[in-house]
Amino acid sequence: MDLLTNPYIINNISIVLGFALMAFVIAFLLTPSMGKLAIRVGAVDLPAWLRAKGERGITTRIHEYVYPKLGGLAVIAAILITIAANRDFLSVGKGIILGIIIIGITGFLDDKFELNSKLQLLGQVLAAGAVVASGISITSINFLSLQLNFDAFSTIIRFADFTYNFIFPADILTILWIVGLINVINWVGGVDALNGTVTSIALFTLMLINLANGNVALAGIIAIHLGAVLGVLPFNYPPGKIMYGSSGDYLNGFLLAVFAILGSTKWTASMIILAMPILDGMIVVYMRFKSNPHYLKTPLKILQVSDKNHLHHRLLDAGYSKKTVTLIEASMMVIVCTIALIFSNLRTDALAFIIGVAFLFVSFAVIFVLKKRGQRKNRADEILDEIRASELPEEKEMVINTVYGEDKENEKYRY
Repeated sequence: MDLLTNPYIINNISIVLGFALMAFVIAFLLTPSMGKLAIRVGAVDLPAWLRAKGERGITTRIHEYVYPKLGGLAVIAAILITIAANRDFLSVGKGIILGIIIIGITGFLDDKFELNSKLQLLGQVLAAGAVVASGISITSINFLSLQLNFDAFSTIIRFADFTYNFIFPADILTILWIVGLINVINWVGGVDALNGTVTSIALFTLMLINLANGNVALAGIIAIHLGAVLGVLPFNYPPGKIMYGSSGDYLNGFLLAVFAILGSTKWTASMIILAMPILDGMIVVYMRFKSNPHYLKTPLKILQVSDKNHLHHRLLDAGYSKKTVTLIEASMMVIVCTIALIFSNLRTDALAFIIGVAFLFVSFAVIFVLKKRGQRKNRADEILDEIRASELPEEKEMVINTVYGEDKENEKYRY
């Protein structure tokens, strides 16, 4: 399919981007109010030094100030308002809308009260159940040219005026997929702007694929989500003024999972788009079970574990700044999403252009980081050589602090 002459793209790109712009403006205008609301109701993330010793999550906190949450509520509000204003064009299932609301409530409660893992999981399952009950289910998967069917058994369940067609094992698989991706995407949000950036790249790719394949309505919904996420991103970019919080991180995973089910593309492409966060999540789960083998008997407790096995933690421990970590993971997402486009049958030369841009983006990122690291190391070596040659011992500590001072974590590789 020709990307540049695709009739669906030519005829609908302005409409789709108009939805994204509307959602962006709404989210952007609402975010400051959500920050004030977060402070007023106590929905804030406390740094490690303000938390009780031994408190869950204390070892993974990397910010040094009280951080308002609830940025995700601005995303949710922008999505719902934009959909309501354009309901003649966008036919959104009631189950998805109900799921968004349930996710919003669950996320808000977690942002304020820091719910235990069972209550978080309950809200996520209810949201996924709302989607399944509306008739959205993974009945088949076309993955790597292999067709897999999951509709071995079905039965009609009636309750009052509600009718539900239960499909086994498709409905159970769908709930597991949605809940799993909610948590995987939630784990990405350990660094400012990282969750919003990774989600935005994935959404843009899904929007482009579905629009080119003629699924204009779904492309419009994805565009609305994309615009809403981008509307909060400027406030979350380091130094962040507000974080998406559980309400936003849960929502991103929830809708990405639903879009993958509804998308007019092979599952191969969707899995490649989401490969980085999924692989990161799988590694984290493996490391948690490895460190806590007794949790194999009670696997849900693994969600209560806080550790530093995530990709962003590993990069931070390697000495990269928060901004650089976001740049590195964004570069990785650009590459995998470009690869995913190959499976969507879009124009070859357009793909070559995108791949070239992605390669340059990654190359510049790597060169920049290596250059900054080299400059930092050379400067440190020069000063340490001066220290060794100095006959003024009292100045050593001052010079060392200049190079490796308290602000080392924030200054290293800053751009």
